[in-house]
Amino acid sequence: MLVVFATSNIHYEVPELGIYGRDFPSISLTGSTCELMCKHCYGRLLNNMLHVGGPNELVALATRLRDSGVTGVLLSGGCDRFGRVPFEKYLRIIKYLKGLGLKVFIHSGTVDDVRAKMLRDSGVDAVLIDLVVHEGSVREVIGIQDVNAYLRTYELLKDYGLTVIPHIIIGLYKGLPSNEFKAIDILYRNPPKAAVFVVFTPYPGTPYESLNPPKPEYVLEVLRYGRERLSSIPLTIGCMRPRTEEYLSVELRAIELGFNGIAFPMTQTLNYLVEKGIPFKVVHECCASIYEYVKY
Repeated sequence: MLVVFATSNIHYEVPELGIYGRDFPSISLTGSTCELMCKHCYGRLLNNMLHVGGPNELVALATRLRDSGVTGVLLSGGCDRFGRVPFEKYLRIIKYLKGLGLKVFIHSGTVDDVRAKMLRDSGVDAVLIDLVVHEGSVREVIGIQDVNAYLRTYELLKDYGLTVIPHIIIGLYKGLPSNEFKAIDILYRNPPKAAVFVVFTPYPGTPYESLNPPKPEYVLEVLRYGRERLSSIPLTIGCMRPRTEEYLSVELRAIELGFNGIAFPMTQTLNYLVEKGIPFKVVHECCASIYEYVKY
């Protein structure tokens, strides 16, 4: 059973199949502010999130969201110059959100031992991180000098028993190969409950807006290797990727390779599922929750 993820993070409608995106909004804990300003995002993606200016605002927003039928939230935000999302003052609010019956995911950014323990004690459902192990991507694209920061973050979160869902960004280094195979091998040796694959997509208003995404052929090579090596965990195609006719083959081939989920598939992909009789289920949650819907 393929899981199709359709949330409110992207305006998504396929009315002929009765599919509409809803629920599970992203909330920026830093508003529109980001000190790090990675070249592929430049803080622009924060504009698509709901904003809060402090714990009390998060309580009020979450209560309104719950009362409107929302089932979960993704806490995110801009990073400081070390790649950390400043979540510390919101930790006690996570417990409140859980008490409301909400599922709570968080983008943590980089963590040290203390921050990993804080997240464990908060009761958060899952921690989402980018597993970036390419020196140029860490130093030039993201802008921090500690090239092992993201690998260490992944290992610490795992050591503290958290459900950590790593994201592999294909082509993060200006659309070029970015040690994706190395990242897959790391997950093979220390597997998470699930993993998400996304594709570098030039975003308007960023220093990289004029670059090209990686070639579909290379993306498929990475996905094929990922599915072969990570055969014991569910994999999904995340929301960040080009949505052009050229990349339709990526979606279709990922399904053929045995990927378990896909966020916001193109209409042609959904039609393909219907025509081929491939069963799928629409879920209004962040695609990182694939581990709850597919068991190995």
